[in-house]
Amino acid sequence: MEKWFANPFIQNIYYEVDIMERGGLFDPPHYFFEETKQGIIERFAEHNIKCLFDDGWPNSPINGGGQVLPHIEKISQDSGMILQFYNSYFPDERKGVFRYLVIGHGGGFQHTAKNNVYDCTQISYISAKIKPIKNIYNYVLMGTVPTDRGKRVQLGSLILHEMAHSCSVDADSCAFEGIDNVSYGLYILPNKQYKETWGQYVSVLNYLYCNSPQIFDLSNGQNGPPYDQDDWGMMFVGHFQYNSMLIEEPYYTPQGGRGLIQNEWRVTNYAYDENLTKQFTQSMGDYSPIDPIKVNWSVYKLIDRENNPTLREIIVFAQPKIKTTQQWVLYQNGDIDSAGNLKFYSFDALLKEKTK
Repeated sequence: MEKWFANPFIQNIYYEVDIMERGGLFDPPHYFFEETKQGIIERFAEHNIKCLFDDGWPNSPINGGGQVLPHIEKISQDSGMILQFYNSYFPDERKGVFRYLVIGHGGGFQHTAKNNVYDCTQISYISAKIKPIKNIYNYVLMGTVPTDRGKRVQLGSLILHEMAHSCSVDADSCAFEGIDNVSYGLYILPNKQYKETWGQYVSVLNYLYCNSPQIFDLSNGQNGPPYDQDDWGMMFVGHFQYNSMLIEEPYYTPQGGRGLIQNEWRVTNYAYDENLTKQFTQSMGDYSPIDPIKVNWSVYKLIDRENNPTLREIIVFAQPKIKTTQQWVLYQNGDIDSAGNLKFYSFDALLKEKTK
């Protein structure tokens, strides 16, 4: 990713952005406004996270960003349309590094396309000034402002909302009811109980503030628990690269939410080794591969060398020490020497061995 200005010393977020074509005379073009893009970049830069959007970069791969997609009136999570876009307009070489963003006509969600990996986002916004009834309805209900500035901030807030989900900040991971909360009633007249409780959570992850041109940010937790949280402190930008711990089922619960099933994390052919984990942790000290987020370490030892001659003797996993993810990430593999010490790949050691 060096050619795309990746910085190995901070967290980087990459998006490929495609736009849906017009649906007719009364459907104005949809845009990824430059002001929207810069606003999002600045929000993340304030927290030392670099955010880059390919919405038409020169020399990008075939099917790179900035393509015009066929018009679909409304896309749902169950329609399969995002998977078609994902397969046809998003290069395979970018999957696992870039997230994919579609700015479309109807519907909005952060969702999986393949393998229960949350790397796809569909966003829509009201772009037409010639729909006064719809604009009034959306303002009363959700707080959308149909001015040029309002559209740009609304689009940025919606994208920022879904980006935070892709970085592990969601209601299930945080166990925080303020996220995706819609119990306020009407935007112009939220109920008193809501204002005294979840109204303290001033974040675009709270639907009361998701479309407000005065917010356009996540919360830093300034109002304190139990009705506020530090969204930025719970970010793990690599969250989207791994299979989710929860699987969404195509049915809905009595409370109206989508059914969720716990996804079990497994390591095959290896067993956890407590002594080797202690040895590795002592050798690493306070080092973390995703600084400033600290990690837990786990070392697994090969169970059956005879039937697995090509596998390394040990594998090491790292787990971010944040509330929002329990995901273990493969960090390194290696062997054990005759004294029982961990031994990892070393270019210098190999060079010495070859030049003896």
